[in-house]
Amino acid sequence: MANIISDNSTAAHGSPDGPPMNPMPPALFVSEPGGVRATELTRGPWAHQVMHGGAICGLLGWAVEREQQRLGINQVCSRLTVEILSGMPMATYEVTAATVKAGKRTALVDAEVRAVPTEGGAPPSGRLVARATSQWLTPTNPTAAPARDGQSLPPIPAERADPGANPDIEYPRPGFNADAVDLRFVGGSTEEPGPGRTWLRLDHRLMAGEKTSPLVQIAALADLGAAIGWDFSPSGGAYINTDVTLQLLRVPLGEWFYFDAATIGTAQGLAGTHTAIWDQHGQLGWVLQSQVEAPAEIGFPGGMAAAREGADR
Repeated sequence: MANIISDNSTAAHGSPDGPPMNPMPPALFVSEPGGVRATELTRGPWAHQVMHGGAICGLLGWAVEREQQRLGINQVCSRLTVEILSGMPMATYEVTAATVKAGKRTALVDAEVRAVPTEGGAPPSGRLVARATSQWLTPTNPTAAPARDGQSLPPIPAERADPGANPDIEYPRPGFNADAVDLRFVGGSTEEPGPGRTWLRLDHRLMAGEKTSPLVQIAALADLGAAIGWDFSPSGGAYINTDVTLQLLRVPLGEWFYFDAATIGTAQGLAGTHTAIWDQHGQLGWVLQSQVEAPAEIGFPGGMAAAREGADR
């Protein structure tokens, strides 16, 4: 098992920062001697001191990729499944990754995030708060160009969405939805229920001082399928997910991705979100998220009443 600590290399930023409003942290995470520290760019809308699931998925994607690269086998991540075991406040975490199988055709890499114990607190190993499993496959023709799927995608809109401008929904600033991600909606939005379609990209480095790979970018964005295609439960409540499964057909290309997301709910209070994803070279894969009706005390950021009222306008 490898303890993952960033080398804080000076590689170039993969995409430009978002529009300045407040001083922005250098990245979503910063490597420190004691582990990896989350910055304000990781904050989600559910609780303003708790990290967004996308930041956690990106961190675990970063960990499994670094471990797989250590194997020295040219393979493609075909599946990344992330499970978030509890709310994760902005803090410093221990990130580890381990190779389960290192085959010539297939490899399996797992990763864990544990809370760094405070003085007089938890045991040295810390409490497990999130984990990931990943599968890597060796392509039979690694130099082949991506096959076009024949679907004509809409152009990337010129106008960037600003979730933080909605007066009815309390997004933290800086925060993940409003500042770490550049969303360009084609249909729907994160503030209205129903299926949604958008171009999006990660607008900041994941790890300070490091270039963010396309795999880590799409891993960090994957959790947003549930926000882009969210819907009310049959009882009028909100759904919340604690897992993300990203399945890829090939290596992601570029920094822009197209999401087509929808949520299907049941009378039992369970639901699932399916998000088909493309990059500018064709279909890339999909994201699956299991959902359960959220407790009333969690609800929708800003309140379910505000969300329903906004949906009726």
